[in-house]
Amino acid sequence: MKVLVTGAAGYIGGTFCHKLLSYGHEVLGIDNYTNSDKKVSEFLLNNFNSYSFHKIDIAKEDNSLDEVFKNHKGDIDCVVHFAALKAVGESESKPVQYWENNIISTLNLIKTMKSHDMRKLIFSSSATVYGNNANQPLIESESLSPISCYGSTKIANEYLLNDVAKAGDIDVVMLRYFNPVGAHSECIIYDDPYASPNNLMPRVIRVALGIEKQMYIWGNDYSTKDGTGARDYIHIEDLVEGHIAAIDFVKTFSGSTALNLGTGNSLTVLELIKKFENINGIKIPISFEKRRKGDVAECYADPAKAQKILNWKAKKTLEEMCKSSWKPFKK
Repeated sequence: MKVLVTGAAGYIGGTFCHKLLSYGHEVLGIDNYTNSDKKVSEFLLNNFNSYSFHKIDIAKEDNSLDEVFKNHKGDIDCVVHFAALKAVGESESKPVQYWENNIISTLNLIKTMKSHDMRKLIFSSSATVYGNNANQPLIESESLSPISCYGSTKIANEYLLNDVAKAGDIDVVMLRYFNPVGAHSECIIYDDPYASPNNLMPRVIRVALGIEKQMYIWGNDYSTKDGTGARDYIHIEDLVEGHIAAIDFVKTFSGSTALNLGTGNSLTVLELIKKFENINGIKIPISFEKRRKGDVAECYADPAKAQKILNWKAKKTLEEMCKSSWKPFKK
């Protein structure tokens, strides 16, 4: 199987590429390194003959994207679209940049796929499309009302893909991620704590490494068990296995569907930090700050639909998530 992957040098995209390659598939990676790391693509190029990489900004370089499809005409089995700007907080201060990048990149990809008669697509969506929903756990048929700019771009992409699928141009599985944590099993690919991370775990790692003196928790007055935000944390390896199951499914599927990828467990920020401390024997000092714009109180998945349709289920424990997150930095 040959798969084209956008956002192939990122935390999720890179881990996914490695998993596909290790299973013996061929991967065409695309990334512009805005939100990712060159060392990921270099590692994959050095270790897998079945990997090729193209540095392309698909929101701006549709001609270059077209060339990739031309050079592999007729032998790409599926496209997996990870590439996007993805920080909730940053999206609130840079809405034009987020809309321009996240929508135009998908439009360019769809137009190029259509011109080369490529139908099969897996789209990286997000649980942020549900917004601040009172009904928990979340099922895919819940009302969609994102409260962040980032979430709005994700639901706009879903609407676009649904319309294109309805017209008969593509078949698409839209995977709504909850909160990926953990590191690649060989500790080569991880959610980078040395950049300016927005996700919880790399911010915990920054404190564990002494880069920052304390962990800032945005809000401790939510209506959750301890006042801190509650989320569904899923191990990165379970998440990428969900994508591989989705590729197998979309081969014989027509139309569009959205699926949650989560564990079905709700865990607060404080609970995750305490678990990380206990598992790794590290103290994480905490400072409570006011809530961030765009954050919700609680958000966790009902993953039953993905389990039924994809025959997939998250298997890794919270202990494994905390251990593997720290493992690349233990030395």
